[in-house]
Amino acid sequence: MTIWKVIGWYVFAYPLAMSIIWISAGIYFGLRREKKRSEKDFQLSAEDWPSVTILVPCHNEEVNIAATSAALQFLDYPDYRVIFIDDASTDGTANVIRRFVEQNSNFHLLKLLENQGKANALNIAVSIAVATSITVVIDADTILLPDALKYLVYPYLKQPRLGAVTGNPISINRKNIIEKLQAAEFSSIIGLIKRSQRVLGRVLTVTGAITAYRTEILKEIGGFSPYTATEDIDITWRIQKNFYEVWFVPQAVGLIQSPATLKEYWKQRKRWALGGWHLLRTHKDIFKSWQWRYLYPIYIDFVLGYMWAFCFVFSTFLWIASYLFFPYSFGLSPIPAWYGAILSFVGVIQMTVAVFLNYSYDKNLWKELFWVPWYFIFFFAFGSLTVVWTAPKGLFGSLVGTGKWKSPKRFKKQKV
Repeated sequence: MTIWKVIGWYVFAYPLAMSIIWISAGIYFGLRREKKRSEKDFQLSAEDWPSVTILVPCHNEEVNIAATSAALQFLDYPDYRVIFIDDASTDGTANVIRRFVEQNSNFHLLKLLENQGKANALNIAVSIAVATSITVVIDADTILLPDALKYLVYPYLKQPRLGAVTGNPISINRKNIIEKLQAAEFSSIIGLIKRSQRVLGRVLTVTGAITAYRTEILKEIGGFSPYTATEDIDITWRIQKNFYEVWFVPQAVGLIQSPATLKEYWKQRKRWALGGWHLLRTHKDIFKSWQWRYLYPIYIDFVLGYMWAFCFVFSTFLWIASYLFFPYSFGLSPIPAWYGAILSFVGVIQMTVAVFLNYSYDKNLWKELFWVPWYFIFFFAFGSLTVVWTAPKGLFGSLVGTGKWKSPKRFKKQKV
């Protein structure tokens, strides 16, 4: 068997195998662990619910912050306060926030005069402004549903070794094809992955858009790291390396906006890919201790995924080059053949399962089924390219300053 056949089979077999694992484990999670709690389950006295601080880091979020703030006024929770962290915004973000602070006694604004980056901004707020046992972090464009906070906090009443509870982000902008593809992704890829990882034991990453942390554990592990492009991945691993659990609770829904243009999508996925490289660099020490063995499968799977990206990109590039300049072609054809049809078919099954599991949270998700076969072509191409593109910087670049952020371009205001 030639090297190209080996690579070709790997490029085909790896996503197929992972999709089967995600589907089967996701179904198990849905049938055995995913319970839509009734009002009776939440019949606790106000004193039984711990006080919660919600942190909302912001940088040039004038377009979205009003909708986020409005939703935070109506959470079904007895004792919570909101701290907006304006990380040296240059637009009118702080002015919008001040209007809500004036109207709500539990809303507060922490304005930083110099841009610190998301991780440092959160650390400053945790150190000087958080006195509650639970700290919830949401993105500036996340709209929490009224019952989301109770779903995030309830597991802490049952599990003392719980370090983080991450919620279920649902993309609400679905007008153009980029947005529709991402709506399908958040449920059929990200949602199923988190369900399956909970079944298998460990979670790769919390969702930065909506996660609750035990405050004392945040302080114990040193807070969020500014030396990574994705602080949510890093904090997940440091929590689990300290032998605390991370749970995924799909009932805790947060409505989010996904990138609306190819340019913004590319920027976001480059940051995610770079954060993946930083994960591989900074947490490779798990193999030094048998105590961290439960993290081995996730790390190895992540390595296999990045290897897959290189195989896909370079074999496709060689096929195109040989097709154009040589009398015979070698490498891997990017034109879908029987293997592409099989992957698309499994993708439709995967999305159908995701629609079933997420139906009570997103009743319009089934409308995106049409885009699923196209999504995998889109996902494979862009996902792999970002991994290869960011490899030099991710492997050899300095980690200093990687936590600095730039909010994605917003095109219109949200409606609550």
